[in-house]
Amino acid sequence: MNRLLLILLISVSFAQKIDISSSEIKYYGNHFLHSWIGISSEVKSTVIYDGLKKNGSVSIKVPLSSFDSKVSSRDSNMLFYTDAIDYPNVKFKSTEISMINDSVRVVGNLSFHGITKSISTKASINTSNGFKVQGSFIIKLSDYNVPRPTFMFIKIDDQIRIEYTFQTN
Repeated sequence: MNRLLLILLISVSFAQKIDISSSEIKYYGNHFLHSWIGISSEVKSTVIYDGLKKNGSVSIKVPLSSFDSKVSSRDSNMLFYTDAIDYPNVKFKSTEISMINDSVRVVGNLSFHGITKSISTKASINTSNGFKVQGSFIIKLSDYNVPRPTFMFIKIDDQIRIEYTFQTN
């Protein structure tokens, strides 16, 4: 049934804004003494798919100030180190989308801290209750010239895991 619904969804052209009330992006930070998660539900996203041409695009924008790690001092430090006044948003724009069974591979440009880099991610698709896409990828803070904060003279990990969930109802 899910496969039939996905085929029907792909067979027509559509442009749909993501329902931000059920979409979120998480980042996972790590230091040898502790780990944390920052979550944003302020995801502005547009998905366009042309079923006739079998191609599409995704664009996403998330304000850095919207991430909440449940520790306000950590959140304000994150805004300081990412220069959120000069670079208030993280943005993604796809350059290639390809379907692989019940998943999708997306390649695109991630803009963060004034630097744009190409990334690739594979996401699962679930159509049992609307349209839900979930996936993850890893970035390095050093790739985006973000200085790593220190705690007890030791820097946080350079790699940050990003997880995303986008859903329409």
